[in-house]
Amino acid sequence: MRLGAFSRAVAAALVCFAVLTGCSGDPEPPTLDDSTRQLVADGDALMSLIESDLTGMTKERADQDRTTSCSSGQSQRYFVAKGNFTDPSRQDPLSRIGLLKGKLETLGYREVVDELDLWENELGVTVVVNDKAKLTFVLLGRLSETPNLVIVGKTECYPRNG
Repeated sequence: MRLGAFSRAVAAALVCFAVLTGCSGDPEPPTLDDSTRQLVADGDALMSLIESDLTGMTKERADQDRTTSCSSGQSQRYFVAKGNFTDPSRQDPLSRIGLLKGKLETLGYREVVDELDLWENELGVTVVVNDKAKLTFVLLGRLSETPNLVIVGKTECYPRNG
């Protein structure tokens, strides 16, 4: 009798192990819709930090497919915001890039390029990626040229629907 109970316990443990192992594999990659929603949410989070300081702002919130940097049959989505600070000397576009980068890092992004790679005093550039969401943001701040601030976020390339 004891052997039967032991066998059932071992079988139950093996089933639990198999279920847990099957669920702990690599997560499914995000779909274009998933990535687009995350892109817009993260872009909007950035804009909430600085939008009140900008004039002449334009914004595209990932509402159309683009094929510019994708292979044939693929497309991607972009979040693009551009604007000028009301007083660039006081609002310092270069330090704002650091603020925006910090926000993205709290959202799961990691820096892959920063302005120190460019050796340019009037220009701040940071590139961050979110490996899990398959997103990239390029943050650009300029002191002397307009627009003073450019934010470009993009999804990876996905197969085009239809």
